[in-house]
Amino acid sequence: MPQSSTSQPSSEDLAYKRIDLHSHSTCSDGSNTPNELLHKAHAANIDIFALTDHDTLAGIPEAKAVADELGITLINGVEISCQHTLTGGYGKNKAKDKVIHVLGLGFSDFEEMNDTLTHIQTSRGNRGRMIVEKMAELTGHDFDEMWQAVLAKADGNADAVGRAHIAKVLLEQEIVPTMQKAFDKYLADNKAAYVPIETLSMEDTISLIHRCGGKAVLAHPTRYNLSATRVRKLIAEFAQFGGDGCELPNNDEPLSTRRMVDRSIAEHGLQVSTGSDFHGTSMPWRKLGDVPSLAEGQRLVIEDLMNAG
Repeated sequence: MPQSSTSQPSSEDLAYKRIDLHSHSTCSDGSNTPNELLHKAHAANIDIFALTDHDTLAGIPEAKAVADELGITLINGVEISCQHTLTGGYGKNKAKDKVIHVLGLGFSDFEEMNDTLTHIQTSRGNRGRMIVEKMAELTGHDFDEMWQAVLAKADGNADAVGRAHIAKVLLEQEIVPTMQKAFDKYLADNKAAYVPIETLSMEDTISLIHRCGGKAVLAHPTRYNLSATRVRKLIAEFAQFGGDGCELPNNDEPLSTRRMVDRSIAEHGLQVSTGSDFHGTSMPWRKLGDVPSLAEGQRLVIEDLMNAG
């Protein structure tokens, strides 16, 4: 497996670089191959880029080769799905089990990372099939027909099936009017067709990333359907478990949300990461390179990686 590109800029240069540290290819639930994705990143004038497919490293060798050709610094990346129980609520909501996404950036031990992710990949495939079984039952559609359509979206790889693939099929089959409605009604956590994924705890995920030589970043902390109090608690617990950084909310989120996250980041001494979470045509509202600016005093989590490189 490849390492990060060798032509590393110094941390002093980062302020002048265009950086996107969160994206997806056809190796998980994106619509572009790693080759296509890197060419799109080049067209968007991105200097430093991370391919962070869900629970797989499969796209990194191809992405690395193309990044080298195009002069892009590629940061080794992955987005790991993990389990975490948030406590501190009231009554029936006192504890809340959530699937949280953690970015691993700049790791070098591909063997241990890949061995651990293999189980999660298998779980994703089983989970995708179970969600489609629920959808077929809920809507009266033929399971085999729906499952084959979902598999086609994932290039025939059951282990790569994500909820975005399923949402796109639901839209194309006119079961829902928009992809967002597919999540709101069926696919989001605890909705009618939701199936949890079997994976590591958040604490074990952070530990895995560190053992593999990388930085652990809490991905999109405001997109887990949590109250502001629980978002702050999630960031606090991520820091307590040894997490390195927190991804900043995207530019389309309210300024009040950004300021709340900024305060939590500062309170717990975390670094930050910026990424578009680009998926391609399945989520066309997310654009490569459309990332938030850092607030005063914030430090990019990749600065240490650059200095080490």
